[in-house]
Amino acid sequence: MMSHSLEVLIEPLIRHRLKLLYKELANTDAQYSELTREYEQYLQQLREEMPEQLRQALFLYEDTQASLQAIQAKSIYLQGFKDALNLSDELYKYTT
Repeated sequence: MMSHSLEVLIEPLIRHRLKLLYKELANTDAQYSELTREYEQYLQQLREEMPEQLRQALFLYEDTQASLQAIQAKSIYLQGFKDALNLSDELYKYTT
């Protein structure tokens, strides 16, 4: 129950923090920026070359992929937060 409550409480924090991290990556990591540009270029090329009826499928694929990545990022961040709390508890026990 504590785990679920923790998730509900820190959901907005995670969402906000991830948004900031992605923005920072785009502004400071040249490799990330280059890969993002390449991804967008390839995607645009696919859209232009594929028949109209497949463009909707591509859109749905992109949307699903983005949703999966968001779930993964949130889960990783949440697990890191839980690990930090557990480590803090263990260190407190060790030092007292």
